[in-house]
Amino acid sequence: MELNDFKFSLNKTLIAGIVLALLGFIILFTDSVDSFVTQLLWPLLEGSSEGKTVLFLWLLAVTLILSSFIRDNEKVKKFLYKSEDYHLKYIKLSIILLITCALIGLLIEAYIRQQFGVSFYTILTSMSSSTSTSSPMHSHAYKSVLGFFAKYFVPGHVNTASSILPLVMPYVLVIVVFWPVCYILGLIGSCDMKDLHRIVASVALVVALIGLLDGGIFSQPFLIGIGFMLLAYYSNGKIGLKYFVKPVVIMGYILLLAMIIEVGGSDTEVHTLTVVNQSEPVDMTEFNVTNVVVNGDLTVYTMNSSTPDKELIQEVFTKFKGKCDLTFMSWNFYTYLDNPTMRLRQNRS
Repeated sequence: MELNDFKFSLNKTLIAGIVLALLGFIILFTDSVDSFVTQLLWPLLEGSSEGKTVLFLWLLAVTLILSSFIRDNEKVKKFLYKSEDYHLKYIKLSIILLITCALIGLLIEAYIRQQFGVSFYTILTSMSSSTSTSSPMHSHAYKSVLGFFAKYFVPGHVNTASSILPLVMPYVLVIVVFWPVCYILGLIGSCDMKDLHRIVASVALVVALIGLLDGGIFSQPFLIGIGFMLLAYYSNGKIGLKYFVKPVVIMGYILLLAMIIEVGGSDTEVHTLTVVNQSEPVDMTEFNVTNVVVNGDLTVYTMNSSTPDKELIQEVFTKFKGKCDLTFMSWNFYTYLDNPTMRLRQNRS
């Protein structure tokens, strides 16, 4: 079935782009509507923060404006699209590069931990003035590059993850080249689609790009964005259940890798906390520490704690802020679940 019922004129698309851009400025510099918009975008942007909301609105605004220009210029269209389905080549290249960059981001997370001789299955917390966390499951490695530039013009309360940048240089600079390339390819590819597919592909592209920066390959925005880009690519202006098969299979492989790392990397018995360059003693009584090993600049605490991971990370941060450079903590996937079996095991230990 061809989709010919969804038509958006040039003027409407252009106006929508301008409105979204202005809304982004309003959210960034005032408090009038930011709460409502961020909550509205939560399903797409994974607990949308003000920074992600503004980036989403601005990127989508630019996409709509450029899309209108390309679609309205016959010379540009003739130059870009050599055949009827030529736009699919651009979308395909964008998807391949996005997934490749996301996998490189995973390797960068491994590189960080290899530098300090700690396990891959750990959550990094930077203790500098601009605190940030990063892990294989939710990486902020690429975000640190954006943060380096954004910190000069965004409000101070927006977390830019710039403190992670020294740990990931120079490899993380791959995003400086490939992020705009992915965007341009995706934009050009979506412009020659039927209207509904064009809108879906445009939103999906923006969401995937944001997810690549803030969260990485296993983040909710990246998975949603890539999933719908794949759907737009394989359906090519048509609708039908059969067009979901290949996108679901590809997404299944990514989710399988996520579960292997998340569950396989969990330590269900204890939490291991590695502190880098601890400068003064810290009272660890409340964490039920069973062992402490000092090895050069690293102090390794073994904690028999039943506190859920998110709470434990916050408590450790409070204890060690200003007293070390970094911490790496093992995770336990099951603490994110309301799991009576796990609670029983922890109470018996």
